[in-house]
Amino acid sequence: MLTFCTLFDENYLDKGLVLYKSLERVCKDDFRFYILCMSDRCYEILTDLENARIQPIRLSDFENEELLKVKPNRTVGEYCWTCDPSLIKYVLDTFNPEYCTYLDSDMAFYDDPQVIIDEMKRRNASVSVVGHRFNKETAEKQNWIYGKYCVECNTFKNDEKGRELLNIWVNQCLEYCSADGDGIHFGDQKYMDNWISDYPYAIELENLGAGVAKWNLSQYQLVSSEGDNIQLKCKGKLYRLLFYHFQGITFLEEDLARINVFPEQGRRNKKLALMIYDSYLADLARERVMLKNKYGIVAIYKKHPGYNTKMSLFVKLLSVAKNIWHYKLDYFTRMYDYRRI
Repeated sequence: MLTFCTLFDENYLDKGLVLYKSLERVCKDDFRFYILCMSDRCYEILTDLENARIQPIRLSDFENEELLKVKPNRTVGEYCWTCDPSLIKYVLDTFNPEYCTYLDSDMAFYDDPQVIIDEMKRRNASVSVVGHRFNKETAEKQNWIYGKYCVECNTFKNDEKGRELLNIWVNQCLEYCSADGDGIHFGDQKYMDNWISDYPYAIELENLGAGVAKWNLSQYQLVSSEGDNIQLKCKGKLYRLLFYHFQGITFLEEDLARINVFPEQGRRNKKLALMIYDSYLADLARERVMLKNKYGIVAIYKKHPGYNTKMSLFVKLLSVAKNIWHYKLDYFTRMYDYRRI
């Protein structure tokens, strides 16, 4: 049985529920999804929804002395990053699964994630990560700022090796977890840069159907699609889309969203982007309508909650430049109107 975990508050419930339902569609075997609720309201709603495979975790039941000590000095986003590795450890300690996979809540699956465990077993790995795979024109600078690997789908085996690296990561994030963009720190993410080189039991997934996102979208060609079965071509090989990371979707109003696909990615692969995003936004809209009608939840998030004033001047200017570029030059700056659904 596969085991997943993630964390969010009521503002990301819509995304978390879309992720969960995508797992329901594609997982051939049973699974458990442990969700750390970063607010009491989130815990109450997930408990009320009574999804059989979801196990909500109350924040007060999860927090330990070390986390509570650093919490007052961190923003909401920084504290969520701090909790990521500790959540994996909590699930391994409390529920004792053979493997535990942390997932970012703003993703959707299109194929059975059992293939991740299968690859780890084949390669005798205790830890797996997914590379950003930035385009070669910008990879050096992007890797320096954001890290080689993305905290989006990190799997740890419940063995001595997996626990060793997990404990190191937990302690690093407790010590410092801010998005400075200084080539050393970027939340919980930059700490992973040396995992593959320094720990022989840690692997980067070879399956390029994993980790498709706005920062590498132009590297893929759409071959065919039928429901969740989306065949892609990348680097001369065929892959079935495993999951897409919808990072960066923001809301300017209750029913108007920007998908924020990088212009150079969108122009090169417009057909694939439209297909993936339109389907995801439709799913997101249904959850948002349900949450509003049943629980009075209307989530408006205009920026990533983890970024703050500690970011370097270069990263701030880079962000401003990207926003200007988005607004002026690209089709994907359009507002997606949920009233069409």
